[in-house]
Amino acid sequence: MHISISGFLPETTEEELRTPLEEFGAVVKSIRIEPSEDDHNYMAIVDVDTDEAGCRVLADKINGKVWKGRKLRARYYLFEK
Repeated sequence: MHISISGFLPETTEEELRTPLEEFGAVVKSIRIEPSEDDHNYMAIVDVDTDEAGCRVLADKINGKVWKGRKLRARYYLFEK
């Protein structure tokens, strides 16, 4: 299952994203940060080891959370890559 997260600072690393996700209880398989020319449109695609309900709960916990002075946006996806 996958969650997309956006709204973070452009210099954010995969490891910086991994730590709070794991604190929420997520088992993170991988994180891929998609670069953008616009500092507000960076997006991370996070592959988590959970079911649909777990993905939904995790995305809900992240969405709207202020992290490093930026409001995060998160949503979950049902597709498998």
